[in-house]
Amino acid sequence: MTALALTLAALAAMCWLCLSPARLAAAGVALLLAHPAPTMVVTTVVTVALTMFAGRLIYRSLREDGWCLVTVHRPAFAASRAGGVAS
Repeated sequence: MTALALTLAALAAMCWLCLSPARLAAAGVALLLAHPAPTMVVTTVVTVALTMFAGRLIYRSLREDGWCLVTVHRPAFAASRAGGVAS
């Protein structure tokens, strides 16, 4: 029960930090100054994981569906009787 209470408290604290970009940045700076090595390790791991996930998503999308460019063709403008261009 104690572990659940601590987990919920940590989750509430994270939600409170994430509500404000300034608070989140301040917490990141404090963490970086207090524990630089673990912060760098976590940052590296998250960056590699997100890059791998994005690459896998792009690869699967290209392999399964294929990507095609959507081009919007505008109709040709007709000449107006009054002169100029009618749309």
